[in-house]
Amino acid sequence: MSNFSTISEKLDTCLQRDVEIVLETKTIRKGTFILYTIKDYYLSIILKTPHTNKSYDILYPFDVEIDQNKISFLYDTDALIANQYTHISDNIKEIVAETSNKFINKTLHINLT
Repeated sequence: MSNFSTISEKLDTCLQRDVEIVLETKTIRKGTFILYTIKDYYLSIILKTPHTNKSYDILYPFDVEIDQNKISFLYDTDALIANQYTHISDNIKEIVAETSNKFINKTLHINLT
């Protein structure tokens, strides 16, 4: 699982900077990173765009990779299931596969531009 303080520290470095949010290869949002909050299982990001401020809710990641100019949120079911739980992994994968969340089994990137 991803470390909350590590993600928060990296998101703090994104504040007041231009970012691009990309799901797999599709750009979802672009703007200036104004604010973020973490509540329950979601990360809410507010981006300032040329005409208005937009809020975007992102599922809290199963795992995270942090680079100099990019944060990658991993939603792969394999990242969710630790090796010691292999006896229940198929059941968890089946339950997760039935969800309609658009992030499951994909990667979301927050790129600094």
